[in-house]
Amino acid sequence: MLISVLLILPFACSCLMLASSSRDVNSAFRLGLFSTAMPLVLATALVMIGGQQIESRAWFSFLEIDFGFSLYGHGLSLWMAWLTSLLCFLAFAYSKEALNFGVKKFAVGMLALEGTIIGAFLSAKNLVQFLFFFEAMILPAAMIIALYGGLKRRRAVITFSLYTLVGSIPLLFGAWYLIMKAGSDDVTVLIETVRGLPLATQSSLFVAFAIAFAVKTPVFPFHGWQGISYSEAPYPLSAILSGAMAKVGIFGFAVWTIPLFNNADYTFCLIPIALFSAFYGAVLALKQINIKRLLAFSSMSHLGLALAGLFCLDATVNAGVAVMLVGHGLTAGGLFFFGGIAQKWTGSTNIKSYGAFASTNPVYAFIFGFLSIAAIAVPTTIGFVGEFLILQGLFNSGLPLFGAIGGICIICSAAYMLRLIKNVLFGAVPARDYVSLSKFEGATAVPIILLIIYFGLHPAPILDSFNVEEKTTVVNEADMREFERFMEELLKNMNEQGFELVPEEDAVEENNDEQ
Repeated sequence: MLISVLLILPFACSCLMLASSSRDVNSAFRLGLFSTAMPLVLATALVMIGGQQIESRAWFSFLEIDFGFSLYGHGLSLWMAWLTSLLCFLAFAYSKEALNFGVKKFAVGMLALEGTIIGAFLSAKNLVQFLFFFEAMILPAAMIIALYGGLKRRRAVITFSLYTLVGSIPLLFGAWYLIMKAGSDDVTVLIETVRGLPLATQSSLFVAFAIAFAVKTPVFPFHGWQGISYSEAPYPLSAILSGAMAKVGIFGFAVWTIPLFNNADYTFCLIPIALFSAFYGAVLALKQINIKRLLAFSSMSHLGLALAGLFCLDATVNAGVAVMLVGHGLTAGGLFFFGGIAQKWTGSTNIKSYGAFASTNPVYAFIFGFLSIAAIAVPTTIGFVGEFLILQGLFNSGLPLFGAIGGICIICSAAYMLRLIKNVLFGAVPARDYVSLSKFEGATAVPIILLIIYFGLHPAPILDSFNVEEKTTVVNEADMREFERFMEELLKNMNEQGFELVPEEDAVEENNDEQ
């Protein structure tokens, strides 16, 4: 029941915002803040409860095929839904100072986008349901870019929409073919159907699925939409695109591509592609002077490394991938927020025109510096745990070269983030008059910093969510041993009290002798 409410709540709140008045900006902001806070509270409760949250029901029938609607929350899906709700709440709180108009419309679009992203993360059982949310998230994202984007927002909307829609065409045809063959869109039936198909057909379907998810992540060479979309989108939306929406592509690989095409050759050949994408993204980030494009290609690099870890097909590494995705969402979201503040103060996205913020605003310098260092994944931050497990998996994958390339990507991330710190905080531009953070801008950084440190020191809540079944088995065995000891003590005490208990087989033999 709770997981259904989590899916419905953002859409219901979006409709509520649409029906509300927009005359009073402060009232609209308070209602939007409350509306984005409710999914976050519920998602946090589901994460704390843990375990598997499953709800299934019939959806519709077409061509004698019954399509189901199932919500599945466990491990990666629950944590990604929680991350999405957190970033949407913080993005809307941040928008109080970032947006000069249209608070109501922004809240409507943000809540609709949040609902579609959460719907995709909770759709791991029925393929048509996943495809519905996978495509639906394009509309609210494009709407927000069109309304609140930069000077080139029209080009950004067209590029973003065309790339994602065209990239999904092979997936739609492949999914339709596979569903018609299987007679169902349930993942377990689809897995059995794929195993019975010719190898050439399996390969074609694998490519169709992989292209769509590679575009969404994005992975080289399907990253052409990322630079302009991230740079022209408003900073709150850029934080959502990088911190949450890009994760849907990796989630698609994790719950659809890898289970359906359970062939080590397919996944192993994608490791070098993912690593090259990570390295290429790092090189592009090193060349950028536009802060939004730098953070966009930084995101491409980190997600490429996470994708390479996912293709190692190791349970421990998968848990590390989840930790890295949560950490990347926190750091990337925070950097986009505070990069937007720097642009507001200077009127420029060029990092060379910033500088001296360490003198004019030490609080801002501390927050931005901390987020930048956390993006490098130093010890005691959440990124360190995820990247360490991923590198370990790459070294153990069969080719130590993979681990070496992953390490080079991490070194490159340190290079461009330190360069960013130097230009933003200690640049050559003379110190400006003191500028202060608003209460909403400062409050946005508090939960991000606390969560980065908390999960960096205690990543067990995320790591343990991937071992629920193993934990349950251990607990059951322990209970059984405790029960056996209890029965032995009980029998011993009863014998000492004069009761003679005869085993069941012996009792049957005695009854037969008497007869």
